[in-house]
Amino acid sequence: MTTETLSIGRKLASAVTQYDIKQSKRRGYNVYALSHYLGAVHEVEAELAKGADLRKALISNFNGRLLDVCLKACDLATSTREEQRGF
Repeated sequence: MTTETLSIGRKLASAVTQYDIKQSKRRGYNVYALSHYLGAVHEVEAELAKGADLRKALISNFNGRLLDVCLKACDLATSTREEQRGF
């Protein structure tokens, strides 16, 4: 993995951890969610190592508000309606 991929992975891990902390204060919180989020971060890193586009890698592994959190962590614009719907 390149240094850039590792840097992006750290940013994403931090972003999903902060998101999980906020979610933990809500009713119906899934205590296993963080492990799934971190698994998706690992998948994004693997796709980037293969040369994939960062935005496309994020869209293929995240959705909803968490997708926007991850895009923001990588200094990218928030998702469009079409991206959220998978078009």
